[in-house]
Amino acid sequence: MNDGIVCHARLRNNDDCVAGAGQSVGGTHSTRMKFLKNTKLMVGSALLVTGLTLLGIWCFRTPSREITRAELDQFVQAKTLTDGRVRPTTYAGIYHLEAKHKLSGNSERVFVTTHLDEAQIKTLFDQSWAKVEIPDQSIGQWVMVLSNLVIVGVVIGVMVYQRNIGRGKNARVTERPTVSFNDVAGIEEAKGEVSEVVDFLRDPKKYERLGGRLPKGVLLVGPPGTGKTMLAKAIACEANAHFFSVHGSDFTEVFVGVGAKRVRQLFRQAARNKPAIIFIDEIDSVGKNRKHDTHGEHQQTINALLAAMDGFDSSQGIVVIAATNRPEDLDEALLRPGRFDRKVYVPYPDMKGRRAILQAHAAGKPITDTEKALDVIAQTTPGMSGADLANLLNEAAIFSALQNATQISQTDLEAARDKVHYGKERKSMVLNQREREMVAYHEAGHTIIHLQTPLLPPLYKVSIVPRGQALGATTLLPDEDQHLQSRQFLLEELLVLMGGRAAEKTFYGATTNGASGDLDVARKIARKMIHEWGMGEKLYYEPEQHDAEVEINCLLETADRRAHELIQTHKENTDKLAKALLERETLTKDEVLQLITPANVAVPASEALA
Repeated sequence: MNDGIVCHARLRNNDDCVAGAGQSVGGTHSTRMKFLKNTKLMVGSALLVTGLTLLGIWCFRTPSREITRAELDQFVQAKTLTDGRVRPTTYAGIYHLEAKHKLSGNSERVFVTTHLDEAQIKTLFDQSWAKVEIPDQSIGQWVMVLSNLVIVGVVIGVMVYQRNIGRGKNARVTERPTVSFNDVAGIEEAKGEVSEVVDFLRDPKKYERLGGRLPKGVLLVGPPGTGKTMLAKAIACEANAHFFSVHGSDFTEVFVGVGAKRVRQLFRQAARNKPAIIFIDEIDSVGKNRKHDTHGEHQQTINALLAAMDGFDSSQGIVVIAATNRPEDLDEALLRPGRFDRKVYVPYPDMKGRRAILQAHAAGKPITDTEKALDVIAQTTPGMSGADLANLLNEAAIFSALQNATQISQTDLEAARDKVHYGKERKSMVLNQREREMVAYHEAGHTIIHLQTPLLPPLYKVSIVPRGQALGATTLLPDEDQHLQSRQFLLEELLVLMGGRAAEKTFYGATTNGASGDLDVARKIARKMIHEWGMGEKLYYEPEQHDAEVEINCLLETADRRAHELIQTHKENTDKLAKALLERETLTKDEVLQLITPANVAVPASEALA
């Protein structure tokens, strides 16, 4: 049931809600980031050039060949060694010799590390080509100094890394959003609930005189895409407060204690920039119930969040706003009064809310007959979120642009709606003639039975154009949202769902898997009618599970049987409608009514199923 209003917004410039301080902070941050980026680029380029130079020197050097001790004695006796250097090693009696060996006009570098006694050393030193190199002790000292400096640098780097690892990127940026309450469409109830937060931040003394306290936390609960983040930004803008936006996953790290450090840092920054709004999106990822998660990092992070929310007074001008679509996963300690004092539910929009959202997002878009077009789209999009509706208008604009049109037509809007709801039209999908006929009779069966149901919303159009997983669709046009559904209303829904299957059975003598989606929806409705809504012969609990299943099957069998009877009664009209669908693929309600004959109208379904 969609009994709420949506929070969704259209952005615009709002000079009253933008502070110069926020702009200067953003400009300084941008300049610093640009400087760091240029410095990193220069350092990287220098390192790259140095590395390439060293690599070239190494590649083009003349390689040395290692010789044996026997070869050394042979070369010394033959006097074919020149330009030699003898260097003692750290081991007693072990020497390293490098020299140039000449042979037949060619030369090569050779080396050997071997043991030499005193006589051999004297003989070697008598040679004119041999020079003795004594290792410089200062080099060893420099090596030790440099190694110590490297170790100290590594330690300092690790300490700096540990200090900065808990610093979240978003936590360092403060901004004042430009989204005000005037930009938020279809959310009067939610705005009323949070307006006192705005008023308190603007004039706290008015409430303090009467002993009133501002709620420390506001929890926004609702499905994805309904505009919870927009609402939080509008609160910060209207209150002229700094806006600290973080995601729940920003507090989750591998290292224990990092998330807790980020929580403390976030609240310290908010305290230095009062008044402030701290917005935590998807708080269920950090505030998960501790009973089901014993991970040390998560435990420390949520404990730090609980302590931080207890550590400030609401009169200080700090409010925590969190958003989630899974409130059942949150820890009980987080939801108690004194932390998140208030819960604001942001549901899927009703028809009035959808119309307001479409109007907000339609600004600047040339739409043919705007009022009528948006009314139709608002009526035929139940269950869509504000994000879906914004995407719908964008898809319609894309369709129009692809056709080089100057305005967005009603056809473009409906094509975009069907794409968002069912998926893109599958033009490449080729059905054989028999399958195409079965789809047409299937959709004709739904339509014919729907025309016999007085409680359901009126028909809008029927189509056999494949989209996504659906080979066809029947679209309704409700005058208003249905918040309460009677037993007769639900029985009519079951009857219409069985219409496609009944038409297949009537015209082809068998059913296909094309009705699997209809059967799945019908089973869910029947199960809820018996188990959750108490619409069976008895109220069922766990011990009487078998009897409940019997009643569920009875509802489905009755709907299937009655649908088959209605198709038999209106077989001629069903055949006409199916043939028209095969010819034109899509028919509106008026075109359907022109095809069928009003004679022999069936008894209303509500009476037949009563």
